[in-house]
Amino acid sequence: MQNLESSPVTGPVTDQERAYAIDVLQSTQVALHQAVDGLTDNQLTYKSGVDRWSIAEILEHIVLVEAGIFGAIQKGMSYPANPEKRADIKFSDVDVIKAVRSRAVTLPSPDPFVPTGRFNSVGASLEAFDQQRTAAIGFTYNVVDDLRTHYFRHIALGWLDCYQAILLLASHGERHRKQIEEVKADAGFPE
Repeated sequence: MQNLESSPVTGPVTDQERAYAIDVLQSTQVALHQAVDGLTDNQLTYKSGVDRWSIAEILEHIVLVEAGIFGAIQKGMSYPANPEKRADIKFSDVDVIKAVRSRAVTLPSPDPFVPTGRFNSVGASLEAFDQQRTAAIGFTYNVVDDLRTHYFRHIALGWLDCYQAILLLASHGERHRKQIEEVKADAGFPE
């Protein structure tokens, strides 16, 4: 993910902002695939501790959250535009990206997003991820309504506009790709 310059929101999503969002959705998709490419079953199911997730579980979590965020974006877009609600947004686009990508602070996952083995394989998880990500990219490319006047409520960040929620989607995947790299760097990770 390339860095984004912090700037005030002055109107509808620009062509440059839309291109940025599509780029980060695509690049984080590729990066996730690269992070798990060629891993063995032992590596995919390895846990560095009893309270830690395996790579397979991290992938499942990413898929579940992707579906939840994208569904919430679509729901937010279904409501009438509300420019006045922008006053409730406390974070810039850059702040959203930084907060979500950072591994410095972790929060427990809400129950619907805790991995339980819903997918039969990592391949099935990646297939579901790719389907959802392709839908999110297509939506971002084609959406006509102003993403800046429709909203999404995040459990930790509060109100975001739907453009920021798209950045959140990409950043969440990147956050957990970093977690996968942490698992792979663990001293006990299988060869």
